[in-house]
Amino acid sequence: MSNQAISAAVHQLKQEHIRLCKELAHVDEALSVLGNMDGVPAVPAKGAKNAKPVAVTAVKAKRKISAAARKKMSDAARARWAARKKEKLPAK
Repeated sequence: MSNQAISAAVHQLKQEHIRLCKELAHVDEALSVLGNMDGVPAVPAKGAKNAKPVAVTAVKAKRKISAAARKKMSDAARARWAARKKEKLPAK
């Protein structure tokens, strides 16, 4: 691929990036206008003037695996590894 073709591809990607950023700004603006219609507070657009801070919804906590479950998974992995190792050993 020539340098000219690479430059053209990079230019095209930059133009697409600019277009998508503008489109995303329009979506953000629409969300801020619609507001709290479904009970979830809208996030104001980045460039919105006089935007009031809104409460951010809580992030769902990650599930924690119990020690017993971790041990069970570890034992199963060791069994798989042992089985693979046994298959790879040359017969004597």
